[in-house]
Amino acid sequence: MLLPHALGEDTEADPLYLRAIEVGEKKLGPDHPDLATWLNNQAVLLRKQGKYDEAGPLYRRSLAIDEKVYGRDPPDVATNLNNLARLFDRQCAETLPLCERSPAIQATVLDLGHLDVAQALENRV
Repeated sequence: MLLPHALGEDTEADPLYLRAIEVGEKKLGPDHPDLATWLNNQAVLLRKQGKYDEAGPLYRRSLAIDEKVYGRDPPDVATNLNNLARLFDRQCAETLPLCERSPAIQATVLDLGHLDVAQALENRV
């Protein structure tokens, strides 16, 4: 299923993500993996809209939840690292470690020919 922002429906997606986050926090708790997904999706939308200062905390919170739930090295964490790295400017000192850690995780869990590994490696360029 394509997410609304993937279809170019950013104005419709924003309130949906915000509502999902609000309900998720109340019903599922602050450390639920679904909440991490919704935070990440909202951050992607904000990044696409150029709202980098708003996207960063959501990416970081999503990453923190996934690391708490899954540990530091599963594919979900690698995806979060990759998204956070894309937010940072290539000159930022935080970018390189994130870009290096993401493909390293994915390469140990996924086949080297997997699309997620290729995308993570591309972001290092």
